[in-house]
Amino acid sequence: MKKILFAAVAAALAFGLNLNAQHYNNARVGVTGGMTSSSSKIKDVSTKSINLYHAGLVAEIPLGVGFAFQPSLVYQMKGMSLDKWTDSTGKQINEDFQAKVGYVELPLQLQWGPDLWVFRPYGFVEPFAGYQITANKSNYSDELRKVEYGLSLGAGLDIWHLQVSAKYFWNFGSIYQSDLKNTGDTITGLKDGGNFNGIAFSLAIFF
Repeated sequence: MKKILFAAVAAALAFGLNLNAQHYNNARVGVTGGMTSSSSKIKDVSTKSINLYHAGLVAEIPLGVGFAFQPSLVYQMKGMSLDKWTDSTGKQINEDFQAKVGYVELPLQLQWGPDLWVFRPYGFVEPFAGYQITANKSNYSDELRKVEYGLSLGAGLDIWHLQVSAKYFWNFGSIYQSDLKNTGDTITGLKDGGNFNGIAFSLAIFF
């Protein structure tokens, strides 16, 4: 009886491992979402990170020898928090405000990681591009660039139908347009700063 029970457990385990391995050898699609924490570095100004979110669709396509290509299409919220801003004389230039900008973003992730049967750890590089579709109303929201692009580096873990990952992303270029209509001190300082940079944590569920 013990031998039969042991054989049944071993067969079930082998079947489960084989079924699990198939998930890492075949293309699959799913949904993804998580937290995005970002800020913007601005010349001579103290800014703070703001925690927002992202959500969308994802696909994973195995390429062989540990590589996989993972494109996704997400609604990505980025932003920053800015304290009251004073000039060198102590004169207040700007009130507190938070910038919250929503992009339709296309990340193109290239992964590499060993298939360990039960799970698959991996690292990745991810260029991305996006188009702004929403922005909270502020004095400067009309001056935001519509197109964003950048690069992410990160790591993740595939466990059956689930995937967890973390990354650091860099948006390239300035957050504001070069042909600014507002030439005051505040907008000039924003123009001299960088675009949104930060970290993101994601959970994906594949079907």
